[in-house]
Amino acid sequence: MPDNPSPEQNQPTPPDLTSPEHASPQPASPEPTQPEYTPGRVSMAEEFDKAKWTMPPVLPVAIAAIAILVIGGVVAFTTRPKPIMTCSIDKIARVDQGDSTIVAVRVELENVSDKQAWVRDIDSEVLMPNGKRYTNHSAPASDINGYLKALPALQQAKADPMGGQLKVPAKGSFTGVIVFSYPIDGDAFDGRKAFTLKIALYDQPTLVVQQP
Repeated sequence: MPDNPSPEQNQPTPPDLTSPEHASPQPASPEPTQPEYTPGRVSMAEEFDKAKWTMPPVLPVAIAAIAILVIGGVVAFTTRPKPIMTCSIDKIARVDQGDSTIVAVRVELENVSDKQAWVRDIDSEVLMPNGKRYTNHSAPASDINGYLKALPALQQAKADPMGGQLKVPAKGSFTGVIVFSYPIDGDAFDGRKAFTLKIALYDQPTLVVQQP
């Protein structure tokens, strides 16, 4: 006959509470929250913080800009070409020729530099009260004595003939007469608003002299 099981053998084996199947569930760790932003927008606080660190201070920038302007002005002033000759108008005489006027202009030139000054061209302009302008190139120096002889009234401005290609030595001076012609009568010339003389030099700024 088979052996009958003992009472201990008929009792169920208690579960192993230490096994993974019977381990107590652990609460899930909360995930870190992220700031919620609306798509296409940036937090104002973040924007202001960024501006605080990225914008340069206003005062140093303004001082630097002013310094650059001052330095640029000094450099431009010190490096610009300086005139080597001065010019002044001493006398203007005119002769009415009906529909035109012949004008003789006596000028004084002074070379203030240590090198020779060389005249290239001489031009003039008459500005009328109505704003109209008349320009003329100077007569050749070789013709000037003929004008003075034929029109005695021009001899009020008599001097050595002056024209293009005139050379004035260093520290020297020259007084000369220039002749122009304008398509207006003498009274119109006398009523001018301004007379401008332009003497172009080689390798130097043009001399501009104006008088009523």
